Amino acid sequence: MVDQKKQKLMGFRAGLQRVIGTIQSSYYVQAVSSGMMMLLPVMMVGSLVAVLNSLNIDAYQAFLGLIGLKSIFKVASTVTMNVISLYVVVAIAYKLAELHKKDGILAALLALMAFLFITPMETKGIKAIDLVYVGSRGMIVAMLTGLFATRFYVFLLNRKLTIKMPDSVPDFVSKSFSSLIPAFILAAVFGVLNHLIGLTSFENVHNLIYAIIQAPLQGLGASLAAALLIVFLAEFLWFFGIHGTMATSTILYALFYPFDIANLEAFQAGTALPFIVTMTFINAQKGPRYLALSILLLRCKSQQMLSLGKVGVIPGCFGISEPYKFGLPMVLNPILFLPLIFAGTINVALSYFATLLNIIPRVNGMPLPAAGTPEIIKGFMIGGWQMAIWHVFLLFVAMMVYYPFVRYMDRQKLSIEQAPASA
Repeated sequence: MVDQKKQKLMGFRAGLQRVIGTIQSSYYVQAVSSGMMMLLPVMMVGSLVAVLNSLNIDAYQAFLGLIGLKSIFKVASTVTMNVISLYVVVAIAYKLAELHKKDGILAALLALMAFLFITPMETKGIKAIDLVYVGSRGMIVAMLTGLFATRFYVFLLNRKLTIKMPDSVPDFVSKSFSSLIPAFILAAVFGVLNHLIGLTSFENVHNLIYAIIQAPLQGLGASLAAALLIVFLAEFLWFFGIHGTMATSTILYALFYPFDIANLEAFQAGTALPFIVTMTFINAQKGPRYLALSILLLRCKSQQMLSLGKVGVIPGCFGISEPYKFGLPMVLNPILFLPLIFAGTINVALSYFATLLNIIPRVNGMPLPAAGTPEIIKGFMIGGWQMAIWHVFLLFVAMMVYYPFVRYMDRQKLSIEQAPASA
């Protein structure tokens, strides 16, 4: 009976891995995920500048103004987070073209051109791009444009709609000429699209996409239910040995990261932060649960679990879970299934209600990797000292969730270790 259950579990795991593998192998999913990860340096510069510029200390603010850093910080924010959609379209187009074995730079340039074709220009004596459409509000349009324009570009190249240059012509010149016909076709398609949408009540593509896609997604994504579902799904996949964080990263970037940008823009402007649930909220408010697990393992009597606690405590301090996922293991371990699933989920739910009740501030939008940032410090970076204290509380919550299961497993391991000696 046990063997049959194990075989069924392994069969379910194999099927789940095939489904997730198929999704993750999609070029579109890979382009969005890896393209957004490429933007981390830009995001970090913009986020750090916004935080440094917004510290509410009178003497510090006066010092920034005195030495001219306020104006520098303003420029830094403008050219990073305020135009983030420009970076998004370039990065996604570049990665998608690379996956199709085409020139990434040319694809990125043409995708940027396509995006600018459908982005409103505000006329006030001069032509200017309205920053509303190239900030957080334009991210969905940027993603879709990067994917569609690049895929269409690849399609045209594969159909040999290019200008063939002699072999004696340098490669970079030949590539540029080969992209001329696709460039004109892309310009025509996006130019006509912009004109046709301009004849409707939406006025431009951005308003259309925002109304029918982005606004409904924001209503869904900003909810507690959506956050808990994402956390549950990620940990559920981990139980079967599938990297749940990576599997859900595309959803997080596409659906939740625009909320981080919007919060960061509001934080920078000194206005109320609009969203509770963001990508940073989901990643950070799971809490320091692997640090909690490390503390519990270091108090175990079983030598195996104690040794693993010593090995995993440093990674646990940085939110790195692999030593425990595959060392305890947590993967396919029915004893640890419930705490694996619910430790992060409970912490996210508690954080949501604590934010709603103004016990802790809303996350400021600073992008932090799911793992790698020291626990507790992570809380300080996204919400100041109040959030740091809250993460200490989440540490104890995670310890309480894990405690009965770790204790049971410790006794089980200890009895096995002592069996030869008693025999």
